[in-house]
Amino acid sequence: MKFYFTLLLSFTSLVLSAQNNAILHHGTRLIYENKLDDAISYFNAQLAKSTQEKVEIGLLFGLADVYKLQLNYSKTYNYLQQAKAKIDLVNASDLEFLYHVKMMEFYRKRGLYADAIKNQQEAQRILHNTHIPDAYKAAYYGRRAAIFSQHFGQLDSVLVYANKALDLAKRANDLDTIFYASLEIANVYYRQNNLQEALIYFKQLLDFAQSNKLIQHQADVYINYTNALIKNKDLDEALQISLEALAFTTKHHLAYNSIIISTNIFETYQKLNNYKKAYEYLLLRSKLKEKYDFQEYDRFVLELEERHKLKEKENQIRINQLEIAQKNKALASSRTNFYIGMGMFLLAIFVICLTIYFLKKAKKSNKKLHKLSTENAFLLSEANHRINNNLQLVVILITDQLKKASTQNKFQLQSILTKVDAISMLHKHLYKHEDKKRVDACTYLNDVNSSFHEVFKEQKITMIFHADAVKIPIDFAMYFGLLFTELAINSVKHAFTNQTNKRILFELRYKEATLHFNYQDNGQNAINAAIAPKLIDKICRQLQIVYIIDTATGFMFSFKKNYKNEGVFTN
Repeated sequence: MKFYFTLLLSFTSLVLSAQNNAILHHGTRLIYENKLDDAISYFNAQLAKSTQEKVEIGLLFGLADVYKLQLNYSKTYNYLQQAKAKIDLVNASDLEFLYHVKMMEFYRKRGLYADAIKNQQEAQRILHNTHIPDAYKAAYYGRRAAIFSQHFGQLDSVLVYANKALDLAKRANDLDTIFYASLEIANVYYRQNNLQEALIYFKQLLDFAQSNKLIQHQADVYINYTNALIKNKDLDEALQISLEALAFTTKHHLAYNSIIISTNIFETYQKLNNYKKAYEYLLLRSKLKEKYDFQEYDRFVLELEERHKLKEKENQIRINQLEIAQKNKALASSRTNFYIGMGMFLLAIFVICLTIYFLKKAKKSNKKLHKLSTENAFLLSEANHRINNNLQLVVILITDQLKKASTQNKFQLQSILTKVDAISMLHKHLYKHEDKKRVDACTYLNDVNSSFHEVFKEQKITMIFHADAVKIPIDFAMYFGLLFTELAINSVKHAFTNQTNKRILFELRYKEATLHFNYQDNGQNAINAAIAPKLIDKICRQLQIVYIIDTATGFMFSFKKNYKNEGVFTN
């Protein structure tokens, strides 16, 4: 009878263990497939109905892993500490070991290596005295390899710990550690300039991530793989893989990876001397970075607001509880009006003090928000400054090529140079002025016109220029600058032949809530000719305007656009 009872207990224990493992495995699978919001909902739902401390610890670890991937370190730390509190209650050394391993990664990812090493030493102490599962040990040695790689730079130690982690992870079938241990090994070969071996590892890791649907892992190896291809000068393959990677990271909303991949594409096109495409992806990278920074800012502000609202709700609950308690006391007792009045008086003082306290706290929060807003404005200005600097570098490169170019190619390079200059001037205006959404059309277009001064002087062309002082959005300022630049280049190149009287007229007028854009030259070559400039047509489609071209007496291009004070264009 005792034998059957023991057998029944063992069978029940195995069933419960299998169920618990299935719960945690499903959540891990959601993380692997980058379904982070679904993973958060799943872990929270399981946490609400779980009655076993160890299962709850695993679920809290899962939530910490999700928020770490979202770079929400505040919530990551919070869930890790909740898990630690429960570990202390159940006194489980193996879970305490896993906690220190996760804290190692938490601090390593933030660059706080001193704290990461402290937790590594705690984990090592436990490892010497406790039997630890292979999966936990694999994660430990994998994180040690990462610390040696990024902090100490000792590649031999990286290989030792990464291979140890890989062997243990394969034994435990831990896909995450198998992948990242292999990635550490591949990066050692990359840093040793053994690119052929590194490329073999990266290709195998890409196949491994794809076959196991490891979304974040696949995005990470794309970055390493394309870096290695670029370094190995396999530029065509690097470009192909990078474009594939960008489509993948965009599809799965992996903003940070998309920024790095777009940078690799920009650098690859630059090395291939395809400056047009390089500039296209430089702009894309800037847009992705700006969007990412704004999202991070919005997330941080939202988190502050949620904390503030939660605090207000907690305080309101306390106030309500005090009021209810006071009313219950009044109903339950027959105290004199003196004590009732005294109690209400004290309560009023308490409410006033509490109100003053929250007003001060709200004022302090508003100051923090104002500081964040100021810092955001500075970051936006700095971004425009950096973009301007990068564009100036492009201008220098084109200018250098212009000096070496043949007469036939000089004008084409000059054309590209003026267009890049126009965009560079726009970013220069943005970082020099407080308004980051609009620019003064007169000042900006006048600067663009000034860049043609030497060309007009050399070609003996008289320029009549006027632009009203009206602020327009930066997108439209860029298109106006490009339109003016393209029109001026076409006039210099095609309009005049054996003419002594060469004249160009440009006007941007603002009358009765309407912008009037007018450009004309007296070039004889254009008279009665059918002209359909492709680039100008594309720019006008972006502006969503209908333009007019008249060649009766030369070349004339114009359009009108309604313009509201808040900086919005409407038809």
